[in-house]
Amino acid sequence: MIMKTIGNIEVPAIGLGTWEMGGRMEPDFSQDKHWIDIIRKGIELGLTHIDTAEMYGNGHTEELVGEAIKDVPRKDLFITTKVWSTHLKHDDLLRACENSLKRLKIDYVDLYLIHFPNPSVPLQESLAAMNLLVEQKLVKLIGMSNFNRSDLEKALRYTTQPIAANQIEYSLLARNKGTYVDGAENEIIPFCRENNITIIAWRPLGKEKFPILASHPVIQQICNRYKASPAQIALAWLIHQKGIVTIPKTGNLQHLTENADAIKIHLDELDFKWLCQAFSS
Repeated sequence: MIMKTIGNIEVPAIGLGTWEMGGRMEPDFSQDKHWIDIIRKGIELGLTHIDTAEMYGNGHTEELVGEAIKDVPRKDLFITTKVWSTHLKHDDLLRACENSLKRLKIDYVDLYLIHFPNPSVPLQESLAAMNLLVEQKLVKLIGMSNFNRSDLEKALRYTTQPIAANQIEYSLLARNKGTYVDGAENEIIPFCRENNITIIAWRPLGKEKFPILASHPVIQQICNRYKASPAQIALAWLIHQKGIVTIPKTGNLQHLTENADAIKIHLDELDFKWLCQAFSS
């Protein structure tokens, strides 16, 4: 199993994303049992880094995660959640973290992220609250999500705690052009490596663009060589790289098992470079 480090904590290189589990911007209670089962099965398979956010399902996704993990020893899990961009004023951020902890039914979060930058709230103010949460032992590590290089430079100037991670869209299909942030490979990832900031890659399989990836002849040839699926090869390409972990989301048990098994695939360096050339940015 491939392990990586976020801050000073070792985590599996592949975790479990929870976006759209229990709703998008509003709660959806119709499949709660299914999502709880998926999260629990993911943990059984070794996907013990669980990523969620207060915005997901307007808090309901955190509730589902809380229910799913309630019988799992806390030390065996790495829980990431995020504060939404409308809650970045100092006291609002502290309150948002408190509410997330209640929904998750835990005493601390392993990694707390600012979900998106908000130019209307001084980053220095937000980071003062994030730093306080670490001092109060409600949060172990802090980080960012969807921050470009200039945003990260500002964050490093204003924080007294290390910035442990930056979560961005990154995949074979989105190497320098993401939905919210551009320049992943050219600017963000090199800067993060220089500053010991782990990249957490979201949408690692391209979502609706996945068929383009899966049908590519290079992917097909490498799949045959490793006896792996296209999704597994795409995930293996990500975690082959220094300082990168990923959090695929699925509601399908077979795909969940495939994702978990991808953590065992060690790509040959030539195959890694072949994929880079085939999906050049």
